[in-house]
Amino acid sequence: MYENLDKLNMLAPVLLRELRPLGADALDDIRQLSQRFPAEYLSFLHERGYGVMKEDVSSFPLLVVNQRPVDAARDYFGDDLIYSDGPYEEGAKDVVWIFGLDSTGTAFGFDSGDSWRLLEIDNSRCITRLDLTFKQFIEGLFICYPQRPIGFSSGIWRDSGGVEYSATAQE
Repeated sequence: MYENLDKLNMLAPVLLRELRPLGADALDDIRQLSQRFPAEYLSFLHERGYGVMKEDVSSFPLLVVNQRPVDAARDYFGDDLIYSDGPYEEGAKDVVWIFGLDSTGTAFGFDSGDSWRLLEIDNSRCITRLDLTFKQFIEGLFICYPQRPIGFSSGIWRDSGGVEYSATAQE
């Protein structure tokens, strides 16, 4: 499922080199948290893995993928502010499982009460609902690099600045 990431951006092999694939036992441990984690997410952990995506030792990470998801309110933020409605978006509907973080502490996760919708949560606990599947998010990290994708439609990724990107293999 993720074998072509290297072709989406010439830096992809460098960005992916520190990831460590998870075995069946570790994936079973994640399924013990919830049987409903998206298959695309579990496939990524199995095929590519967890760890730090970054260019080199001195650069900021594009994304740090957790070895296992964590409960946003209980284990990351230590409060329940993600469930409060913000100025632009409603709060989370149920447990949010964080799968990764960027270099600023912005968290990325799934809202288990909103059809496992992908979320971006900043340090102020403001939620942005992303119009992406997990696979589209991962592919978009390479397509939009160094920006992050927030939406995908008809083969086009969009970043938070409204810039649009299309996928073309870079070999």
